[in-house]
Amino acid sequence: MTAFEEFGVLPELGKAIEEMDWTLPTDVQAEAIPLILGGGDVLMAAETGSGKTGAFCLPILQIVWETLKDIQEGKTSKVIAQTSSEWTMSFFDRTDALAVTPDGLRCQSRDQQAWHGCRATKGVHTKGNYYYEATVTDEGLCRVGWSTQAARLDLGTDRLGFGFGGTGKKSNAKQFDDYGTAFGKNDVIGCLLSLTNGEIRYTKNGEDLGVAFKLDQSRRLDCYFPAVVLKNAEMSFNFGAQPFKHSPPKDYIAICQAPKEFVKHNVVAAGAAADNKPVNNAPQAIIIEPSRELAEQTCTQITKFKKYLENPTVRELLVVGGVNVKDQINQLSAGIDIVVGTPGRLEDLIQGGYLALTHCRFFVLDEADGLLKAGYGELIERLHRQIPKITSDGRRLQMVVCSATLHAFEVKKMAEKLMHFPTWVDLKGEDAVPETVHHVVVMVDPQKDRQWETLRRHVQTDGVHAKDNIRSGNTTPETLSEAVKILKGEYCIRAIREHNMDRAIIFCRTKLDCDNLERYFKSFGKEFPCVCLHGDRKPAERKSNLEQFKQAKVKFLICTDVAARGIDISGLPFSEFFIFN
Repeated sequence: MTAFEEFGVLPELGKAIEEMDWTLPTDVQAEAIPLILGGGDVLMAAETGSGKTGAFCLPILQIVWETLKDIQEGKTSKVIAQTSSEWTMSFFDRTDALAVTPDGLRCQSRDQQAWHGCRATKGVHTKGNYYYEATVTDEGLCRVGWSTQAARLDLGTDRLGFGFGGTGKKSNAKQFDDYGTAFGKNDVIGCLLSLTNGEIRYTKNGEDLGVAFKLDQSRRLDCYFPAVVLKNAEMSFNFGAQPFKHSPPKDYIAICQAPKEFVKHNVVAAGAAADNKPVNNAPQAIIIEPSRELAEQTCTQITKFKKYLENPTVRELLVVGGVNVKDQINQLSAGIDIVVGTPGRLEDLIQGGYLALTHCRFFVLDEADGLLKAGYGELIERLHRQIPKITSDGRRLQMVVCSATLHAFEVKKMAEKLMHFPTWVDLKGEDAVPETVHHVVVMVDPQKDRQWETLRRHVQTDGVHAKDNIRSGNTTPETLSEAVKILKGEYCIRAIREHNMDRAIIFCRTKLDCDNLERYFKSFGKEFPCVCLHGDRKPAERKSNLEQFKQAKVKFLICTDVAARGIDISGLPFSEFFIFN
């Protein structure tokens, strides 16, 4: 029995771990693996290189495989299915306080304080002009219209939902504007979607109210579902199975008559209604990484860990930009169990209906502070809202958040909002620094070190002071600021020579700083072989540069902290923080 097996890890995983020369679990692995295997939400705080990736990949991989094994052996539970092939409102893609009648054609909410929404079981995409009717059957507040699968159920409060409310306001992205007139009990609202012309319009009791929304070209390929949101109200729906009270305008057809090739099923409704059988494009685990390099690294680790997990085979997929999206769509269609990806490409596939969240058992945010710093907080919350909190076989969604700086306010706030009584695995503390890390700070004083006066002729900086009066002997703040920037590159060279650095990662604050330092290093010929890694470099170049550094073909990797976050490079003695003010 391996040391990892003592924590509940499968022997097949233990064998693969042994071959990777992982003799003993790290501290974070020893604490986190049993917690995740036990079904809890976990927050992990530990420095880079502590084994966080293995701490969440191993238990997730094990549970995914065990779930697939249970399905293979018929040990699955069933749920009540919404089996109708007709167009209806979904029993599953709705908020808890919104009721749907058994025929799926009437929705009701009796909550007087909050809005509750629902989407239909099918949607339309690509092209065509479609119509359905919604009738107000009781007094209250309502809003009806169209939304994509990724939109909030609170219709019209984000950019992916388009609603028309009883107050006579149209709504998108929380922008409420006058449109038509108010409506109430017994009024019939016609909802029209033209994917051909890229517009949404409404009718009231047969009267055309004109164009309400124009769809951006980029939004026309999304799949749009009939949607409603209610506050202490009730509405009924007719998708065309029964005669309409008011005929749709010319060139529009009942949505239930949409050609099959332009119809997609609501993946939330379809997934929740089915037996707990795998849906090809609905993975059990979604792992989000802040950079392409870290996503590739995590996916590679999963591939190594699963080496001896057979019958069934766990299928993983890397979802990042810079790769042909059609290849990723084809792999999703063929069947995927674990998806590792970056936020942008994940969002594209989810919005397009190619990646479903209906069977997601694990939602993992690796390097969470990096994701939030990059502005993905809203996306994370939106994806979390779409994932059913209880899977179709009755298991609760587990969330794992990892970061080297878990005590950041933004991370704590997000964890409190999204996670379910998480357990902290905190091996860092608020201000802890590993004993193996030694800090050296070098002060740069351009008034004492005048070398900048000669260096400035061939050292390029960020150009902030390009129009200022920078000259030798000048002591203005602008001159001294520029002088410091000029000297930092030289001080970096001095540090490398002083400590005989044969390999080092050099972090710069900005992408421009990276480019300038790379240019300065190369001005010394072959003495300081280096490559650059940041978000403006093309994916192929970033991958090649990282591999060159890992294989010691170059000595120095110059990068931003976001681009190089969490990268696993063994045997690295030095790193420098080359920070420009």
